[in-house]
Amino acid sequence: MDNRPHKRILVVEDDPLVSEVVIDALDGIYHTSRAENSADAMVALRAGGIDAMLLDCTLPGGLDPLLVPMADGQGVPVILMSGHPDMMERVPGAQRPCIQKPFSLTVLLAMIESVIPPATASPN
Repeated sequence: MDNRPHKRILVVEDDPLVSEVVIDALDGIYHTSRAENSADAMVALRAGGIDAMLLDCTLPGGLDPLLVPMADGQGVPVILMSGHPDMMERVPGAQRPCIQKPFSLTVLLAMIESVIPPATASPN
């Protein structure tokens, strides 16, 4: 029987090392999937089942202007990640939770828990 949590986090990050560290940190707490660019992230959002999105603000090719509005339209909270605070201010829409790189895993988990409650494993 699968005792994995049911909340799903989409990590939109082009740096394989950063995404691996984030996904490893969330393992066992959330299901995670990864997208390397806006187009892949939009495909994942269209597929549904995403509870929150961690979004790097400096993706290759830039952010598709429809990505964040798509997440908003589906009620998917977006947490921005960037090493460049000025880039976070350029993301369309309302003020969003932001994490400045480098960040601690404690800060990352607290930020995620601020937008969705932590999942708990099934006792069975």
